[in-house]
Amino acid sequence: MVYRPVRYPYWAIAFLILVLTSNMLLYRPAVQEFFSIQIESGIAIVSLIDLVIIAPVIAYFVFNLSVKQMIGLMVTGLIAARLLIPVEYFAPYKGILYAGIAAEGLLLVMEVGLLFYVLRKIPLIRKKMRGTAAIYSMLPAVEKAAGNNKLVTIVVSEFLMIYYAFFAWRKKAPSHDDVVTMHMKTSAIAMNMMLIHAIVIETIGIHWWLHEKSIWISIVLLVLNVYSVIFFLAETQVIGLNPIEIKEGKLYAAQGLTKCIIVPLEKVKEVKWGAKPHKEVLEFILKDFEPLEVQVVITLREPLEATMFMGSKKAVTELALRVDEPEKLKQLLQKEM
Repeated sequence: MVYRPVRYPYWAIAFLILVLTSNMLLYRPAVQEFFSIQIESGIAIVSLIDLVIIAPVIAYFVFNLSVKQMIGLMVTGLIAARLLIPVEYFAPYKGILYAGIAAEGLLLVMEVGLLFYVLRKIPLIRKKMRGTAAIYSMLPAVEKAAGNNKLVTIVVSEFLMIYYAFFAWRKKAPSHDDVVTMHMKTSAIAMNMMLIHAIVIETIGIHWWLHEKSIWISIVLLVLNVYSVIFFLAETQVIGLNPIEIKEGKLYAAQGLTKCIIVPLEKVKEVKWGAKPHKEVLEFILKDFEPLEVQVVITLREPLEATMFMGSKKAVTELALRVDEPEKLKQLLQKEM
């Protein structure tokens, strides 16, 4: 979630939490008894205004939300109001709930239709991806074919994760002279394997015990654990298959599924070795058991767009890298620039 450049975002978030919490507590019998509150039928419209208008508007001004996400929040507010407000108070306003759900359903149908449109464009998408690793090319190819739609972006990001987790095992990492690895001198892959083993053992050990206590909680945790295992499998594959690469005048950098960028070398303003990065730098440093220092900071002439987790975008003016062979990367950059 990205903050808008507003003056007091944390105060706005605190006010948003206050609005939501007060409406949650208002209809609790214990709270009504403690404060001697007498609930009248008109109170439901106040809660509806809070949950359907005020809370989404606050969220819109604090976070970088689109209009479509704003509509989704308003429908979520309607559903939350239906769950919080007792039936006898909410009954006169059922029509608003049904209208909101119908509007959101219509948007969802349109977006599902867009997904089918993307499926029809698969041959064109594959053609645009040719010659470039999927981590860099899949999302841009889909965006060119279907536009920048959030649902499509999320679905494609999930497909990318499944592709690397299950269908990229026969792929080989590029091995030409203009490649510099990032993971060979770190414990990134070993740590991912440890996490996968820990999740599997925890799932086996806890799921059956929790299943007897609460079947729904056990199912939710099982789904989350399976998703986590798939994610770390894909993350490991992306790390191994996508080293730092320079080709056709561009630098390709990826750190698992969470961030990647393509930098045209003519847009590099300065390369500083051993420098300390600024606070807003985009770091490409793999995990290790000990903190690792940045080796090189690359400053750009103009902001470039990096692709982050779930296809979100971030404007970048500075990169920080740590590689296995810094001298080789230094020579490659000097040669290409």
